[in-house]
Amino acid sequence: MALKDRLKNISYENTPTIVEETSFADYITEALSQKIATIPVWYDYDYSKQFELILNFLDSKLNSEFEDLNLSESEKKAIAENFLKSHSGFGILDKLIAKDEVDGISVNSLGSVYIEVNGVSEKTDLVLSGIQFKNILSRFDNNDSIIRVRQDNLSITIVRPPISDCLLVIRKIKDVYDTISDLAQSGKLPNELKNFLKYLISERKNILLSGSSDNDINEFIQVIMNSIDKSKRINYIEDSGFYKPNMDNINAFSVASIDEFDYEYLLSVISDLHSDYDVCQVSDYKKFMSYYLNIDDTNHGLITKVKAESISDVTNKLINLGMVALKSTEKQAKLKISSVYDYVIYLDNPFRISSIMEITSSKTSSLILNEVVKLVDGTYVLDLSEEILNNEDLSYESDSPRKGFRSRLKDI
Repeated sequence: MALKDRLKNISYENTPTIVEETSFADYITEALSQKIATIPVWYDYDYSKQFELILNFLDSKLNSEFEDLNLSESEKKAIAENFLKSHSGFGILDKLIAKDEVDGISVNSLGSVYIEVNGVSEKTDLVLSGIQFKNILSRFDNNDSIIRVRQDNLSITIVRPPISDCLLVIRKIKDVYDTISDLAQSGKLPNELKNFLKYLISERKNILLSGSSDNDINEFIQVIMNSIDKSKRINYIEDSGFYKPNMDNINAFSVASIDEFDYEYLLSVISDLHSDYDVCQVSDYKKFMSYYLNIDDTNHGLITKVKAESISDVTNKLINLGMVALKSTEKQAKLKISSVYDYVIYLDNPFRISSIMEITSSKTSSLILNEVVKLVDGTYVLDLSEEILNNEDLSYESDSPRKGFRSRLKDI
């Protein structure tokens, strides 16, 4: 019998605070979390010391409260290993973090705990006491009103006075390994759209990737990078510190903590790498502006994140940005967009594209957006060439000369 099955539905005659339906695994996880919350120096210990202390605590619990439960040394070690894998130092919240179906957790200033499951927020019965809340927040020695950090596979955001009494948001960071072909195989993308996206990647088209959710955009960016041929080099710039490259052809740069001078220098270094693709996922306005101003008509692929409420809002944001940054007219700002980018892709969830616009310009430098893909009542309508729609064998670009940077579908 598996360990997890052995530990289910154990009754506790001498432990009235634990209901009979609670499993020993859940009980011991919560008890360990509460115990660790009382040890200020816990995070100064290395893994082996933490492992030893957990085994000691487990033996103590078994001897005092569960004399009839006989666990082997290997089973005890398995409990300690699983706890350290799921334990994140958030006290009673750890048992929520350990649940696979929970995507996020938030705690308001009154200690009320909410979880997010499949995009729906639910209030739990848990309430953090003032001391428990304070102990969690004290782990982040930072005087800023907004703190955003990564811990293992968690994105942690804390909002403090004077902005808010206190708010804690914990979200799980998903490492995405799917490719565009994987999405099509699982039914999340129609085959024709898969072929078109592979065409955009292989031809190194410059893409504005947008949506209303940072998480959705982040996940789809990973899908795109996973879909790029492994022989091609990618520069990835982001300002969250959350992305950890899982492929050796990616140079990842986190720019949140560097100043303007170093950032400008880094952009020049990245340019000198002459990689095949540049991916920019920068939310900081000033850093995005510097990146945008340094973009020119290139021969390598660009994938740029722009958070926006609609596909038209994407270009409006860049037009306004260009006018301020370039000190230019609206016409010149539109010319900047059309000279650099080929397409706008808009997402309404991590793996569902609602629209794709082709970006062109007229002879008078007017910006033209031509919708080539749109989602209507759950069905995709594609205004694309038959060659793209039906070509299953699109290969990644060879070293032979490309067609013109502004090559369009009708010229294929």
